[in-house]
Amino acid sequence: MGSGIPLYSPFDILNKNEVFIRKGQLTLVTAAPGVGKSAVIQSMLQRGNEQGQVNRTLYHSADTDESTMWVRAAAIATGFETSDIERDVRQGTISGYEAEVRASASHMEFVYDTSPTGDDILMEFEAYATKYGAYPEVFVMDNLANAYAGEGDEFQALQGNCDFLHSLARDTKAAIVTLHHTIGEYTNGDKPIPRAGIRGKIDKSPELILTLHRRLDQLYVCPIKNRTGRADARAEWHLPLYADLSRMHFQG
Repeated sequence: MGSGIPLYSPFDILNKNEVFIRKGQLTLVTAAPGVGKSAVIQSMLQRGNEQGQVNRTLYHSADTDESTMWVRAAAIATGFETSDIERDVRQGTISGYEAEVRASASHMEFVYDTSPTGDDILMEFEAYATKYGAYPEVFVMDNLANAYAGEGDEFQALQGNCDFLHSLARDTKAAIVTLHHTIGEYTNGDKPIPRAGIRGKIDKSPELILTLHRRLDQLYVCPIKNRTGRADARAEWHLPLYADLSRMHFQG
């Protein structure tokens, strides 16, 4: 597990443009609420199992509860709409595809602490290594603002969390992905987010920063920082993905 190795991505448009989440590096994904940042990262990581490109993943979902994450995983695995899966959960009729869902996400471990400290995250890594004999290859922190960095102003807390995750990537060689929000001007989610639009302006530590916005069924990925490839800090370069959030399906 070496630094700089790209993770598998099912999105050809990102691969062709050398926009890769890499092991040993910190990736920041920024978007307004509801645009689909959690969905696209979960889909990307889970779909790797379908192609035999498995990266052992520890996903800390501080922002979303366990039942919602299971419904999303089921939609990725089956192609069913999340509303239909939620109905099946209520009616107790998921037995027909529950095993398929578990197999699809078998390489992913989820944690749901709503306000983890750095020490909590380190303990999660050590517990994972004890259980599986190695650190996770991917760690997702969803969202950055949920991690507790002690008392202080927002910028200091966000920057402290970012620096901690950057060091964790270096020390463990895991690909660290943290999801993050925008400043108020971009909270509608329908226009490109430049580097200046990142909440707290914490753009120094991550090797890769992607901002997302959506219009109808198109999710646009803007690489605004990319230490190993092309980027545009003004977010004028857009890589489109077809997005069907009702089925957790993305294509591009």
